[in-house]
Amino acid sequence: MINTPAKLNFVIADDDRMTRNVLRMLLRESYHQVAGEAGDGEKALELCIEHQPDIAFIDIDMPKLDGHQATQKIREQCKHTQVIVVSSLATVSHVQQALQAGANGFLVKPFNSNKVNEAIQQCMKKLKTD
Repeated sequence: MINTPAKLNFVIADDDRMTRNVLRMLLRESYHQVAGEAGDGEKALELCIEHQPDIAFIDIDMPKLDGHQATQKIREQCKHTQVIVVSSLATVSHVQQALQAGANGFLVKPFNSNKVNEAIQQCMKKLKTD
């Protein structure tokens, strides 16, 4: 179970339906709200603009807009939304690209509830210091 001090609002974007399902279940298990889910970067951006989530989980490898492009656009248009980039490729290059695009965290697939919780906690700390 994910333990955070407040109930948060999320958008999940991943072209893999199973990854979205697992992440949604982990978040809802802790009574967080998942405002929307997307299978591509363009839809992720639309959902973030519409719902202004606290945190968006954005996969790197997606159609239309990749995760780096989507992250950059989300950060430009949704100033308070924290972005956690999700990838099975945890190379230094991928992490650096994600951070340069404006990501607030990085989550490596496959993940578990502890790893998701750690990523959320990192974002919460950044929100408190901003």
